[in-house]
Amino acid sequence: MALGDTLCLSRAGRRIRSFPLGVSALELGSHPDCDIVIHATAVPPRSKLFQPHGGTVFVYDLDERPGLGARSVMPIGQRLAVGAGYTVTRLKADAVPFAQGGTELIRGRGPERARLSLIGGYGTAARAFHLGEQPLSLGGAPDNAMTLSDRAVSRYHCRIEPSAQGVLVRDLGSTNGTWVDGLRIRRHELRPGAVLTVGRTALRVVRRSNVRSAPSGLVVESTPMLSVMAEVDRFATLPWPVLIRGETGVGKEHIAQALHERGPRPKGPFVPINGGGLPRELIESELFGHERGAFTGAVQTHRGAFEQAHGGTLFLDEVAELAPDLQTRLLRVLETWQVRRVGSESTRRVDVRLLCATHKDLRAMVREGRFRSDLYYRIHRLVVDIPPLRVRPDDIAPLAAHFIRLMEQDVGERRIAPGALARLHEYPWPGNVRELRNLLELAAIDCDGALIDLASVERALRRCAEPSVHCSSAGSLRETLEQYGGNMSAAARALGIPRSTLRDRLQGSSKLGS
Repeated sequence: MALGDTLCLSRAGRRIRSFPLGVSALELGSHPDCDIVIHATAVPPRSKLFQPHGGTVFVYDLDERPGLGARSVMPIGQRLAVGAGYTVTRLKADAVPFAQGGTELIRGRGPERARLSLIGGYGTAARAFHLGEQPLSLGGAPDNAMTLSDRAVSRYHCRIEPSAQGVLVRDLGSTNGTWVDGLRIRRHELRPGAVLTVGRTALRVVRRSNVRSAPSGLVVESTPMLSVMAEVDRFATLPWPVLIRGETGVGKEHIAQALHERGPRPKGPFVPINGGGLPRELIESELFGHERGAFTGAVQTHRGAFEQAHGGTLFLDEVAELAPDLQTRLLRVLETWQVRRVGSESTRRVDVRLLCATHKDLRAMVREGRFRSDLYYRIHRLVVDIPPLRVRPDDIAPLAAHFIRLMEQDVGERRIAPGALARLHEYPWPGNVRELRNLLELAAIDCDGALIDLASVERALRRCAEPSVHCSSAGSLRETLEQYGGNMSAAARALGIPRSTLRDRLQGSSKLGS
């Protein structure tokens, strides 16, 4: 890779110093925090910002305001006057002796820049600012790219600048300072999981997913899910248990995998086990293991999930389904971090990060006596709530693209028509992300050619809804109706049946019960 171009600072035609481009933006001015400092009163404190992007260098005028002013392109060889007889010239790297450089030139290509966002607020009330390839200013003035209604924020508080290594934040001489993870900074690199504080406003740095490289099912574009991932980045480095809550099919296991991969033990094992997916007589053995001959069929010793996850993460899905005696044993493990296999007289110490998940209201189960309160408070220390797909429609299109890409090896190339995608946005997705994937698989098989059109999606919706039409009890129909606040049209769409059919079935069940 060729070396980056260089900015040469001259005065009266005499070169003073060279500054390599291609790593990050360079700020010029008389302020001591600038990258290129000119000690002259005729030069504004912050005068110019030179931002390399690809093979182009953009120049932002900061004379009028320290945020970002007018932008122009600086070609090779151009001389730019900056006041008091000083000029800056962009030159090819090989035209400038390396010894004149004030900073070591970076050779080679840095890591791929993460797609980052700043998240303010939580859940569905969160607000997202996507960080792109251009610098942007943040402050209280209305002409900032990110305007905050916070009286503790300066008019032009700080600037976010993309760089070859990631994203930098630069304080612009704010009154109350710019803080990253509790430390006051002048210029600092932002990484996923960091908290940027300006005034009284805390902004969490979160990584947006890349559909081409995202783990299966974990595609994050909507603001509610970006807020979730900000919590994931914050909790991942902590050793405490995490409770992941959300409806069936929202992707709780994928969030658990993200907590594992972004934590301090990503190379350790990740062991998932479903507390409600195994018979009562097997779940104890699967969790804690058993010795040979401990019971009929125990023909050999078995290491349980806790032992298998030693040095890594255990993901216990559907924790609410555990029987009371198993809840007691689980609580004992969390208190001592020792497990005893079924049929054994000794214990074994384990080092495990425990992640639990449920779609039920554990607090209500505690009140009803169906879940131990002491276990509840053990696993309820850190909580991640995953919103259903129906409240984050911005994720539907990228999820669809992701699932279609995953299917290409089996069904060939597919693409989705705009009308079909619009229909996906209208559907309420009671089965969430899992239902979306199943539906797209059906539509991909059913469509003629490579285009998944509206007709294919409608047929897939009807096929997915068939079990609901023929097998749903009157009780489940009423539960669906209650879930949608008594809105019969919305409930009928969720069940995949006409509104009139839902009405007739409910009326029929009422007559039978009278």
